[in-house]
Amino acid sequence: MNNNQKIALQASRGTAAFFVLLFHISAMSFKYYKYDFLGVSAIGRSGGVDFFFLLTGFLLFHTYGHKIGTQMTVLPYLTNRLIRIYPFYWLITLVVLPVYFFVPSFGYGFETHKDTIIKSFLLLPQTQGPVLPVAWSLSYFVLFYLAFSLLLALGRKPALIFASIWIALTLCHFLRIPLISADIDRHFYLNFLFSDVNLEFMTGCLLAKWAEQHKSKHYKWLISIGVFGFLLIWINDKFQFAPYHNYLLYVIPAIFVLLGASSIPERLQLPRWVLALSKLGDASYTILLTHLIFISILMKLSVATHLVDYLGPLLTNVIIVMCVVPLCHMSYRLAEKPLVAGLRDVIKVSPSRSSKPAS
Repeated sequence: MNNNQKIALQASRGTAAFFVLLFHISAMSFKYYKYDFLGVSAIGRSGGVDFFFLLTGFLLFHTYGHKIGTQMTVLPYLTNRLIRIYPFYWLITLVVLPVYFFVPSFGYGFETHKDTIIKSFLLLPQTQGPVLPVAWSLSYFVLFYLAFSLLLALGRKPALIFASIWIALTLCHFLRIPLISADIDRHFYLNFLFSDVNLEFMTGCLLAKWAEQHKSKHYKWLISIGVFGFLLIWINDKFQFAPYHNYLLYVIPAIFVLLGASSIPERLQLPRWVLALSKLGDASYTILLTHLIFISILMKLSVATHLVDYLGPLLTNVIIVMCVVPLCHMSYRLAEKPLVAGLRDVIKVSPSRSSKPAS
């Protein structure tokens, strides 16, 4: 993978994080101001997190796919991956958790339960969700990292058997195969292990395998088709033109974007806005964990100070977007980045060979 392709993939991550942020601002704008910012508050899922899942499988397979079935020592790999996930997540959770004790009205009541707190810190799946609501996706990242580490630690044949069983049962669950799917649904943890979400990670792995051997000179068209596909799904979810709605539809446009980004030639001079988005991609994990906190604080302040009454909801939302993005990036520079780098130095773990984190 050349440097332009790495930058483009990171830019796609930044774009996905930005759209997650925009969709959440719209939803919270409707809650606080009764104003549908950009008209997307009712759409729900933007597809940004689904893109992250697909991209994670893509990058992990690109980096470690050739080591599957080699019985490698997986401790450095797992340590590197989990350092990317847990420490900063714990930090943000510790910042948010006291709020639920002092101001219970901010939550739903379960946030202060001992079992909820313990499972949240461990990122174990739970029916009511973690203390930090946006962290629901992290449980799937941890599951995928553990499953992938097993593929690396096993021999070739056992790894193939394990992957085949996991993929087969996940497909049976997704396709609602009689008996098998019903049995999985009856058990919470089986439902998690064979969730439809895991198909997005698996698709990313298969796509990376394909992309290694196939590059397209029509990379601009592929990216454009992918972007248009996301837009088409949003429009359909907004206006209900077609009756079928499933978040896995986001896999289709995501595939086009990743195929296009991974085909960009090295000699191409990338525009400055792509480079800027790649910087945003660096902070995507921080954006995921902190943006709702900043949005909530700023919207509460805008109501308390009557700013929204003076400026109107549209301009207020635009200002909030312009504030939240740099606040998230500043949190990345001042907290997440030095925290992860410091822990790697202390534990003496070398970073992944992938230029950017897969989480």
